[in-house]
Amino acid sequence: LCHTDAAQAAGKVSILLEDLGCPDLISIVGHKLGAPKGIAALYVRPGCLQEHGRQLLHNHGILLIGGGQEFGRRGGTENTPYIVGFGKAAELGRQNLNKNALHMETMRALLLAELQEKLGASKVQPNGPADPSKRLPNTLSVGFDNIHSGKLLTTIGQRVAASAGATCHGAASISSVLMAMKVPESFARGTLRLSFGPHTSINDIQQASEIIADAVKKQWEEQRSISA
Repeated sequence: LCHTDAAQAAGKVSILLEDLGCPDLISIVGHKLGAPKGIAALYVRPGCLQEHGRQLLHNHGILLIGGGQEFGRRGGTENTPYIVGFGKAAELGRQNLNKNALHMETMRALLLAELQEKLGASKVQPNGPADPSKRLPNTLSVGFDNIHSGKLLTTIGQRVAASAGATCHGAASISSVLMAMKVPESFARGTLRLSFGPHTSINDIQQASEIIADAVKKQWEEQRSISA
């Protein structure tokens, strides 16, 4: 079986079956495309669980077992308002997919350009494919040379919403993914992950770039004073 985690893709790029390589299962998360937090969906290709002799002979290891009305998959009462909200968000996301993607990609490129202008292009390195069109339009993973991302997040505080990597991982160590991508350690250690939405404005980008750049410069100055 092939499962695709499309949580970050929905609402940003196409998740049509043929565009994803026709996987057996696809999971998507509501709040990633404008629905309330706490609702998600799992697509299961019809028949895939019975192909090639597959069958569930027992329920060992299954955490949630639904009744007959749940097709034996999950117990509990459906959250109808959230399901409706999820459906509406998906509908709007599909209608505005290209327009939103273009806007978010423009904001992403602008923030990177602002940071490189303020800090120097050699000191600010985007992580990921060299071709920007190969990256998700709404996400910028950017490394700052000789910076500790955890300290950087502390300095930024609540003024800019950012993380030092995937949301399900902390900032205590260097990302194994970045190291596998052969990102230089000095940049991998100082990587921030920033996201953009359909309503992100140029003013938001300018404010964020100033806050981040000032925090990076402050850490560089502290390092120079310690070494002096």
